[in-house]
This record gives sequence, C-alpha cells and structure tokens, in this order.
Amino acid sequence: MRSLTLVALGLLLSVNAFAQTIVDEFDGGFDPNLPWSWLVVIPDNDPNTCDLVNTENTDYYAFRDGELVLTMHPWNSVYDLWNYAVNFPNLPVAGFEPGWAIETEVTLDLNGNTPGVYTQAGIILMQDMDNYYSVQLVINPNASPISYWLSTAHEVNRNYQYGGASAGYWGEGAPSFTLKMRIADAGSDESGNPLIRVQVQLPDWTDFVDVWPSPFLMPDMVQAIAANGGRVGFFHVAGFEGDQQPTASFKYLKLENVRLVPRGDVDGNGCVDDADLLQVLFSFGESGDACLGADVNRDSLVDDADLLEVLFNFGAGC
Repeated sequence: MRSLTLVALGLLLSVNAFAQTIVDEFDGGFDPNLPWSWLVVIPDNDPNTCDLVNTENTDYYAFRDGELVLTMHPWNSVYDLWNYAVNFPNLPVAGFEPGWAIETEVTLDLNGNTPGVYTQAGIILMQDMDNYYSVQLVINPNASPISYWLSTAHEVNRNYQYGGASAGYWGEGAPSFTLKMRIADAGSDESGNPLIRVQVQLPDWTDFVDVWPSPFLMPDMVQAIAANGGRVGFFHVAGFEGDQQPTASFKYLKLENVRLVPRGDVDGNGCVDDADLLQVLFSFGESGDACLGADVNRDSLVDDADLLEVLFNFGAGC
C-alpha cells in the first residue's frame, strides 16, 4: 500500500509540475522559493573560459513598493556585443508546456531625460546574449512629442531581426508610461506550425488584447527555448549618459506552464535526482568560476552547502 501511495504521489507531482501558474510579486525581494539568478551566458568562442557572467550590480537596482526597480546603466544592452550587460534578473527554465504564457507589468520612467536612442524595457527569453527573443515597451526618440509603443526583437547567432509584432503609439509627451505585456502559446496552424500571440493591456483596459498580427508563427528562438530550456527574465536598454537615468519598474512576473529548473538541478534537466547528487559528490571540493556545474549556490566552491541543496530539493520537478 505504501508503494502505491508513493507512486500516486509521484504522478500527482509530475502533473502539477507541468500545469502550474507561478507569480512573483516582488514583495521586498525575489521569492526565495524560485531559482532567481543574475547569471547570463555571454559566449566568447573560447572553450577554455567560462561563458556564465554575473550581471548583478546592486548600485543599479532596488525593490520598492512591491516592484523591482532597475536603474538603467548607460549603454546597457543585449545588442552590439552586449556593451555593459548589467542586471539581467532571470529564472532558468527547462522548457515550456502547451498553454504556456509569460506576463509582466512594466513602467518606463524617463526621470526627466529626453532620450536620443530607443530606450526600452521588457521580457526576454534567452539562450545566451547572442540568441534571444524579447518583448519590450519602447520610447521613440524621434517623435515630437515623445511617445511609447510595444515592439519585439529576435536575435539568432548575432543576426538581429524584428520580432514580428508591434503596437502603439501611446502616452504622447508623458514622462512615464505603464504597460502590461504578455507572450503566450497560441497552438498551431493548419500545417502544424507552432504559433504565439503577443498581447498588451493599457492601464485603463480591463483585459489583454492581441497585438497585430497575433497569432503568428513562433520564432525559432522561442521554439528552441520552449523545447530545450534557457532563461526567462527582464532586460532594459539605455544608450545615453545622465545623472538621472531612466528606470524600468516591474510589478510582477507571471509564468503559466513554464517548467523551471529547480534548485539543486545540476544537469538542468528539470529534475533533482541521483545524477545531480552524484555530480556534486564527484566534484566535491572543487573551486573556480561560475561554470562549476555542481556549485549549486554559485559561491565558487562545491561543498556541504551544495550537497544539502540537492538533498533538500531531491525529487523536485521529477
């Protein structure tokens, strides 16, 4: 009877792992139960160096009034050789399940600046800094008065492209603007090709609406992350100097049917199991950089803390 109970519990956990809604409302910080990270992959084509880079800079972010506030760093970008990549908070994901969606509310506050570049902030789905898909609230530097709109971008192996959907313009002349944005699974077309929809909700609207031409063919990078995993999080881009940099304030992050990589999942397959435990044991005592796979807590040392992390989370995501 006990074995049958354990089997039933395992099945229940498996079902819940693939049909769930996760919301972090940033109440005083990141939800400690979620595997938030500041690490991103910055490929340099050198197999002897670590590609994982910690983008955290505590001078440029804070949690205030239930929001994550990112102060834009001059020339912080995911484009043009990444410039100075600062503060890319993200959640490692193992993949997406049917019916997946990613949603947030962002406020872009110019803090009195008159930007001369396409200042933007939003959601990013990323394999590495050369391969990602983004949905962003953008300020048009060429409009007079200034205005805001939503756009998308798609980069594959440093080939930067339009992401397929956009909407606006809004907030003419306003010093700041708030927008809810959502990217979601939209099933498939008659030929079986996967589709996505991009949606927005303005402050005085009661629900999300599709951005033209949603639904549309799912970009290659979104397909790759949905199938094989990557990172889901926030980004911001500002390209000018100034004492009062713009800020991007995120109210929440909502994930539907997105499989997170649980804490203690050393091999990143979405399940904390014997393989992860063995990897920590075989690497015990090693020290080095962020690319130490068995360094679960990212303190550059594989030790008791990493072993305990795997043991406490054993079975998660399985």
